Amino acid sequence: MAMDPYQTLGVDQSADDQQIKLAFRKLAVKYHPDRGGDESKFKEINEAYDKIKTNQKRQQYEASKRFGGDGFNFNFSQGDSLDMQDMFAQFFGDGFRQSKNYRRQPPNRNIQIGIEITLEDVFYGNSKQVQIDQINKGIEIKIPKGIASGQSIRYKGLGLQNNPNMPAGDLLCKVHVRQHELFARDGLNLYAEKSVSVWDAINGTTVQMPTIEGKNLTVKVPQGTQPGNVMKVAEHGLINAGGRVGDYFIKINVAIPKNLTKEDRDDIDRISKKYS
Repeated sequence: MAMDPYQTLGVDQSADDQQIKLAFRKLAVKYHPDRGGDESKFKEINEAYDKIKTNQKRQQYEASKRFGGDGFNFNFSQGDSLDMQDMFAQFFGDGFRQSKNYRRQPPNRNIQIGIEITLEDVFYGNSKQVQIDQINKGIEIKIPKGIASGQSIRYKGLGLQNNPNMPAGDLLCKVHVRQHELFARDGLNLYAEKSVSVWDAINGTTVQMPTIEGKNLTVKVPQGTQPGNVMKVAEHGLINAGGRVGDYFIKINVAIPKNLTKEDRDDIDRISKKYS
């Protein structure tokens, strides 16, 4: 059903220009988006006002209802648009023009940089001083515990500020975690490998494993450990900002001796036949 401009503005069909204008202004104050109003309702009010704001417009509107179709020129001239802006400026003050121009202006751009950190930085959390050439300023980048490689840290308002009438852009710092010589990583879990002799795999043993803190951890290798077996040491992985701790997984590699004598091979052959 077509919108009734008289009903939308809350005026009688016999209302004159001044009465319609006052009704429009009252509703514009209530629904203007810059004042927290309903934008769709505000657009509807503007459309209604444009249809009946003058006697000539009302005659065109009534004719279009009676005969259907366009039949008449409903395009508004540049003068109409300027009159509307002037009227809003008078009613809301110069802030209306400023807010309209404010929305048309392009935003200040973000700055994107990258930094490289170590796995130890991820474990402990850390901070890095970086120089931002685009703004000629030094920034302290705080590395949160447990951050993943490829994640970005956002600092609001530390981007470009070329346009003083718009909010400053943001600084986006993308983190790259350098590959570690001892540990692989999956989320908060850490992975390492340890080689033991075939005899230790058969008989069982204990091994010393390094931790991300730089300490040594004593780990028991059970009797009969198979090549490729993975042992889990709970809560010896990375820690995130919320305090959750990952686990430490150790893959056991079994080293096969290469310098066996014939007598050694005969002994092994005898044992293998016993258990085959």
